[in-house]
Amino acid sequence: MQVEPSGVADLDLIGPDAAEFKEAVKSLLGREPDDVLTPALPYSAIARNNRPRAAALLGIRFDMTGPRAKSYSVIHYADTLRYPEQASLTPGAMRFVCAEPLYTDLVLRRGREIDPRGPMNLNNLRKALQVRASLDCAAFDDGQFAGPDSLGAFDRLESEREAEIALLDEIRKPGCDIELLLRQALEIPAEKARDRALLARRVLAKRLYEGFAAGGFGEVLSLVRNCRLKVRLWR
Repeated sequence: MQVEPSGVADLDLIGPDAAEFKEAVKSLLGREPDDVLTPALPYSAIARNNRPRAAALLGIRFDMTGPRAKSYSVIHYADTLRYPEQASLTPGAMRFVCAEPLYTDLVLRRGREIDPRGPMNLNNLRKALQVRASLDCAAFDDGQFAGPDSLGAFDRLESEREAEIALLDEIRKPGCDIELLLRQALEIPAEKARDRALLARRVLAKRLYEGFAAGGFGEVLSLVRNCRLKVRLWR
């Protein structure tokens, strides 16, 4: 697997051919890689944060060329922007990322067993003519955003944040029929089901409506007061 040099200053991407890769995997796993993880290592990379701030968002892109020369790609995101104090990629820390996310989870939990789908999906990666990994984007706990951002995560995250703010502001308006507002927010027309801002509004409305069902208007207002928004991003 080819690993592109990171375009984000002080955030490195270490590939499986790098001298420090195996030792880094051992450190993250807490032991030597076993027969379960080892087959996935050629399709994995490790992000290392050399900044003085924690990375609360990480996007690693994998570009594959299939056996019939058909190209496809996927970006795996790790997002703790709503609770940046919980970010695991703190200064000096590392994070393992595999093109097959079940192996990423395996390392994160230091597990020894994996869902049978993992090895099956790994077989598809073995058939690829080419696999390339790159750092697509990152955001730090102060909101600073960097990277090529090929899928527009910056704009998506900001639109989702604004949608949540708008719903919270509507609820706070005097005379708002909170129950009706939340019911309407839960009803997204099928043709708009892929609108990420509407989906973010719906997810928040669902959480607030569950609070209403459990504790009435008082519980909703308490949830609104204590609602944590994701960090505002900036470049």
